[in-house]
Amino acid sequence: MIRSRNNPQVRTMRRLRNAHARRRIHLLLLEGPHLAEAGAEAGLEFHHLLVTPEFRAAHAELIQRLEGRSGTAATPVEADRLHEQADSDAPQGIAAIAGPPPGWRSARAVEPETLVLPPGLHVYLDGIQDPGNLGAIARSTEAAGAASLLLAPGTARPNQPRALRASAGSLLRLPVWTEVEVDRLPPEVPLFALTGHRARKDTPPTKLLFTADDSEPDLLAELISTDAILAVGSESKGLSGLVLDRAEALLSIPTAPAVESLNAAVAASLALFELQRLRHSK
Repeated sequence: MIRSRNNPQVRTMRRLRNAHARRRIHLLLLEGPHLAEAGAEAGLEFHHLLVTPEFRAAHAELIQRLEGRSGTAATPVEADRLHEQADSDAPQGIAAIAGPPPGWRSARAVEPETLVLPPGLHVYLDGIQDPGNLGAIARSTEAAGAASLLLAPGTARPNQPRALRASAGSLLRLPVWTEVEVDRLPPEVPLFALTGHRARKDTPPTKLLFTADDSEPDLLAELISTDAILAVGSESKGLSGLVLDRAEALLSIPTAPAVESLNAAVAASLALFELQRLRHSK
């Protein structure tokens, strides 16, 4: 039974709540039964599995299943110790410390200069700093059947505990590229920039989603028939000039005049499902 605050496993949990430490130790903190099970199902390498006696007594079958899938025996830990180090506001009595998924890669660590992406719709996040939004967008990305998630420098990182929880396991299953500069995106794949209702004067034309407007049939055909990248920026700053310059067209979701913008995760989710509908409706 782990009782000490200085236990190595407890200290590792504490370090994983710190952004600088996460960059050094390359481990994930998976809190709660759903995320721990998602990690085991994704084949992650479990370093530790910490469980309170109360949780084990109530969920013996789940613990046995997790131990079998991960090959890691659960270590009992006092509830107070686990709750002290948890990132979640409402710890559920179980946490796993695991290695990252094999589908996570850094663009800075690979060649060639231009990334090779599989066919399909990809999501490029530019400056999304709220880890909760990152996790929610990842969940929608997987749910909509998109091919991958691409994260620009300055975007929240997928190993942030809150992002992992908000993704409900999607970040563990999706192919994720980090540190993706705009010039690393394949030039032959059209990029569509999701924007608010205010746009720069020198940007490409804007296409309204969720309308019957067919005044731009060429653009609509392109949305339907080709691979594409959907770029989403932060709610406060929007997309960078480099992304807007790279965009084939701007996409906008009509809103009531009093609403200046949608939450980034909400807007990305709406656009993802509409683009997939357009792509498969031909």
